[in-house]
Amino acid sequence: MIYVDNPTIERTEVEQLLADTRVGTLNTIATFGHPERVTGNEFEEIVYEVAKSYARGTNFEGQIVHTADREFPDIVAADRYGIEVKATKKNDWTSIGNSVLESSRISTVEKIYLFFGKLGGKPDIRFRDYESCLKGISVTHYPRYQIDMELPIGASIFDKMQIPYDELRMMENPIQEVRRYYKSQMTKGDSLWWIDDDAESLPALSPVIRNLSSLSPEEKDVVVSSIFAFFPEVFSSSAKKYERVPAFLASQYGVVTANLRDFFTAGGKVSIDYNGSKIQVPQIIYRTRLLAPKIHARLSGKNQQTLENYWGHKINGDFVGADAAWCAEVDRLYSDAYNPHLVSNQYLAGLTDWQRKQRMMN
Repeated sequence: MIYVDNPTIERTEVEQLLADTRVGTLNTIATFGHPERVTGNEFEEIVYEVAKSYARGTNFEGQIVHTADREFPDIVAADRYGIEVKATKKNDWTSIGNSVLESSRISTVEKIYLFFGKLGGKPDIRFRDYESCLKGISVTHYPRYQIDMELPIGASIFDKMQIPYDELRMMENPIQEVRRYYKSQMTKGDSLWWIDDDAESLPALSPVIRNLSSLSPEEKDVVVSSIFAFFPEVFSSSAKKYERVPAFLASQYGVVTANLRDFFTAGGKVSIDYNGSKIQVPQIIYRTRLLAPKIHARLSGKNQQTLENYWGHKINGDFVGADAAWCAEVDRLYSDAYNPHLVSNQYLAGLTDWQRKQRMMN
């Protein structure tokens, strides 16, 4: 990181330093046989050394310091101006930027510039207002801005959200506002997988994409119980009842399948005891009883807003808990005039079976 501290420095002087540093840095990396091999840390070090040399004879002289790693931004000028240094080995002007949360931001900084080195193709450097070149948000292990140095003025993520950058960053929970915006842009069938505030909503996915059929029985149970909990429409008779599930599987578990419907309907019907009689039920009902403890675990702690986000509609009536809300939801969706509470009955029976086993083990 780079730090500059001089209260007499004005914005025009910061921009002049950037312009001089751009030329000096380009001249420096031109001496490299392969500029595209320069790492991000090496590029930042070069920028620091060049900026320090151009500071001589100015208000910056002796005031530029390479600070500790992971602070944001990389350069602070006169306490109020910041410069974030980025580089890409590609031959374009895009990259992934910093965290939306800006938890490591130096508190006195009021204005930030982005100093961006394109090291692929013909090397070049540009700088501009930080917020003007942030086009969207990507999610790795946390939401981060997408940088596009060629982004037209007025096309930033803040323009799209109609919230100024300085207003968003000062919010107590900026991710909630970002989440609200992206939800408003979703079309039917889309899924916003980082919709919850729970840590499990931002999973550490394997780089390997697996097929649902290749999972172990234990892994399949976890996946299916999540589907049952968060997509209760799979219990309905709708022809589109599996429409929302694939995006969830891919983003939450790194799992894909070409025959999701067959996965739930294979095996035909099963005979169960219900209200003193033997009845034939679909496999999905039978599995609800078997997976009841795991469904319960997925629902545990979920509040009304979280369930409404997953289910895609408001929950009617008073919210007395996730279990009760889920039971009411699946009974509403499962159409059987003779057994209207069949799904919730099997779920509660499965919980009773599990609790009985727990007591016996203890």
